[in-house]
Amino acid sequence: MLPPGSVDVADTVPSLFSLCLPGDGITELAGTVVEDVAVGIPGTKFKAGGPLLVTHWGVSGPAVLKLSAYAARHLHAAGYETPLAVDWMGGVGVQETVALVDSLVSANAKKQLASAYPEVLNGRLWRHILAKSGLRPDRRWGELGRKGLNKIVSVLTNDTYAVGGKCRFKEEFVTCGGVELASLSPNTLESKRCPGLYFAGEATDVDGITGGFNLQAAWTMGFVAAKAIASVAAARG
Repeated sequence: MLPPGSVDVADTVPSLFSLCLPGDGITELAGTVVEDVAVGIPGTKFKAGGPLLVTHWGVSGPAVLKLSAYAARHLHAAGYETPLAVDWMGGVGVQETVALVDSLVSANAKKQLASAYPEVLNGRLWRHILAKSGLRPDRRWGELGRKGLNKIVSVLTNDTYAVGGKCRFKEEFVTCGGVELASLSPNTLESKRCPGLYFAGEATDVDGITGGFNLQAAWTMGFVAAKAIASVAAARG
C-alpha cells in the first residue's frame, strides 16, 4: 500500500490491443497485411499509421496497436464500441488516390475490375473493397465512369467499420495509467510528497506505443531512479 497522499494515481485501463469487428466480412481475409494504412476514430483526433493485419476477429498490427494506445481512455469509456475509419492508401490524400484510380482505368480499360488493382493491396482485399463500393468484380475498368471511380476512392480512403470490443482480456500488452508524473521529481522519479519513495516503468502513467518503447521507458526510468537512490545512499555515507 502507498502512504496516503504520497502520489496521485491515474486509473489504469488496457492499452496496446487489437480491435474486434464482429460479423464483418473482412475477417474472412485473416492473414492479409497492408504495409501502410492510416486508421482513426471518426469525430476525434485519434489517428495512427503503419502496417495493418486482418485477423479472424478483426484488425491488429502496429497501426491499430498505436491507435489503441493513443485512444486508450476514449475506447475504455466507449465500452470498446466505436466506428473505425481505415485509409487503405496510407493517408496520401483523395486527389492522389483519384489519380491512381484514373491510371488504372487508362491502363486496364478492357480488363475486369477484379484483375487490376493498387499494388499495395492483394486480390482478396481488393474484392472486399469492390463489394463495399457496390461494384461487380466482373465489370470492365473502361465502363467504370466517374461515379464508380468516386465510389472506389471513397472506400480506399475512408473505409468504415464498427468496432465491437477489443482482443481477449489479459492479451493487452500494457496499461495506461498509474502514478502521475506530476507527482514525481523529473530528475529522480522520487515522490514530491514522500521523500525516499521512487517509481519507474509500468507503475507510472507512461504508456508508449508498440515497438519496444514501453520496455525502453521501464529500463530508462529504472536507471534514473536507481542512480538517484545510490546518490542518496552515498551522501549518507
